[in-house]
Amino acid sequence: ADALTELEPGAEATFLYPSGVAAISAALLAVLSPGDELLLPDSVYDPTRNFATGMLKRFGIETRFYDPMIGAGIADIISDQTRAIFMESPGSLTFEVQDIPAIVAAAKARGIVTLLDNTWATPLYFPAIEKGIDLTILACTKYVVGHSDAMMGSVTATKEMWHQLRSTSFALGQVISADDAAA
Repeated sequence: ADALTELEPGAEATFLYPSGVAAISAALLAVLSPGDELLLPDSVYDPTRNFATGMLKRFGIETRFYDPMIGAGIADIISDQTRAIFMESPGSLTFEVQDIPAIVAAAKARGIVTLLDNTWATPLYFPAIEKGIDLTILACTKYVVGHSDAMMGSVTATKEMWHQLRSTSFALGQVISADDAAA
């Protein structure tokens, strides 16, 4: 966790999870409550889509899907209930690159939390926290542990989001083994 935090200039800390999907789920649950709205790119990874349209919907959280290439146009679809904008860039299956600075600017102007699945770029190619993202997520199973040694995910947070992420993750019982963390 410390090593991943060091890769993200401006980050407070990183929490580790048993999978990338667990990391995404915990991050979303840390920032959303019943009655909130989540904006999610239409090309998002299927397990993320299923979590949003399944469990989040059961909890009274609405999800609206947006064109991943919307850029600054996202400001036009933000509603009074929007509490989080999730991005995935490059897209998991379609590999489009989102205009993250434009989306972050629109979100910050309205006090909306931003989350990025940064699995494919990693902080080596896109330092998300430095670019204004609040919570950056990795499916560590891909590059970090070489796709063979361990299942693991991570969420790296800003100072403002760390306590909320950490307390939600503990409440959900999210842990990984010491052996996986050492991989």
